[in-house]
Amino acid sequence: MNHTGVDKLIYGVRDRDAASRFWTDFGLEPDGGGSGHAAWCAANGATIELRSADDPDLPPPVGADVDATLREVTFGVQAAADIDALEDALSPDHEVRRDAEGGIRTTDPLGFGLAFRVTRNRPVAAPEQDVNVPGRATRVNRRAPRVDRARPLEVSHVVYVTDELEAHKEFYVDRLGFRVTDMYPGRGYFTRCSAAHHHHNLFLLNPGGGKRGFHHVAFEVGTIHDLFGGGNNMTRQGWKTMLGPGRHPISSCYFWYFHNPSGGAAEYDFDSDVVDDDWEAATWESKPENFAEWCLAEGMGEALLYDGIQRG
Repeated sequence: MNHTGVDKLIYGVRDRDAASRFWTDFGLEPDGGGSGHAAWCAANGATIELRSADDPDLPPPVGADVDATLREVTFGVQAAADIDALEDALSPDHEVRRDAEGGIRTTDPLGFGLAFRVTRNRPVAAPEQDVNVPGRATRVNRRAPRVDRARPLEVSHVVYVTDELEAHKEFYVDRLGFRVTDMYPGRGYFTRCSAAHHHHNLFLLNPGGGKRGFHHVAFEVGTIHDLFGGGNNMTRQGWKTMLGPGRHPISSCYFWYFHNPSGGAAEYDFDSDVVDDDWEAATWESKPENFAEWCLAEGMGEALLYDGIQRG
């Protein structure tokens, strides 16, 4: 089963105006793909779609927030044969529905909406890194450009908070073929799609306390200037930082998270690890310095990021 990464996310929202403004300020482009719903896309075509929180066609919300949260994630696959294989894997104990375009829809063990389709994402390439370091100058007699806002290139990953971690992991990894890339023993699994090279496309985390729900979605940007420029723009526009800027040691990336009126948070990432089947998964102690080796926001640590599904 050759899944390729995140193709689409559907949110159920009450305040569509606020959610629309957020995604515009975040740097996504309006999508005129004809779905009939408000939608925005990253540079590679990965799509954010907004629907009413009471849309009867959406899976019910998971967790405490019924007004604004993620309702369904669509992962891409390489070919129609992968759709058939996934349908076979899911059908014994899940209701699987074919849509008009040949994709499939179901829910995972905790009720999160889950879909697969032949990917519509396009390859993208970040600009060349025009950086000067001692002994290797690539920008001479030229100033670096100023970046006033981000343009996210692709969706890298989604994070679910789960109180049934092992069952959730077995569903995605053992049944559907996702690959574990790193883990907090007894607490969390970083997993990637089998034909993707992101460090992770889906992170499953059990923070304790019987919590479950959507936490955040992450977008890769092309330069460190995009991350800081995007974060500064979001701050200027009045959006509240959840955490960051900082740097994750597990996936190596720089990050900046913002509270999202669509639900959970949205994260800018830059310089994430790229992995393949030779990557060796490691186990990490669940402690703040393994979550962020540094962070500029007050209260750095997992407790701030993962204690609660939705804030403000």
